[in-house]
Amino acid sequence: MARVKVIELVSQQGEDRFLFPMDKADFFNALIASLRAEFQDAVAASKDAADYATDEESRAESQWDTQGLEASYLAAGHAGQARQWALAVEELQSEREDLLKPNDRVSLGALFRCEIGGEAESFFFAGVAGGQTVDVDGQRVTVVTPSSRLAATLLGLRAGQTFKLPSGVSGRVLEIL
Repeated sequence: MARVKVIELVSQQGEDRFLFPMDKADFFNALIASLRAEFQDAVAASKDAADYATDEESRAESQWDTQGLEASYLAAGHAGQARQWALAVEELQSEREDLLKPNDRVSLGALFRCEIGGEAESFFFAGVAGGQTVDVDGQRVTVVTPSSRLAATLLGLRAGQTFKLPSGVSGRVLEIL
């Protein structure tokens, strides 16, 4: 796959230059790998908790001893989390082609960089996996979803446009892939 064209934007002061040299497909593959690892960890944790819940040592010694019951609740929670990770991977994979298209605005599938309160931060706008962070090419990217306040504030903005978060902090969209 061809490398995504690097976008360069000169800040309003004309001094700072921002580069987003990350390949969108590389990021997407790293995100899928990260979610699969989370899935595997949740499955293993669920299995461990279920094994403990049914182990002889976790058998209740009195009516107030709830170790086995607590372990079974924990196993169910980890299993539920594993299902959520699996569904996120499935949804992202099914939308892969659309999510990897270039964007000129902050919208679903946009890999973008913002200056927020004086710090540059990178984001990926997806329908699932909000809050997941992935490090690619030395850059940390946080997934935002339509339900997040940040995404709602930035939706539709172009590179160079400014915004104000509900907290009062100002920012600017630097670049979008």
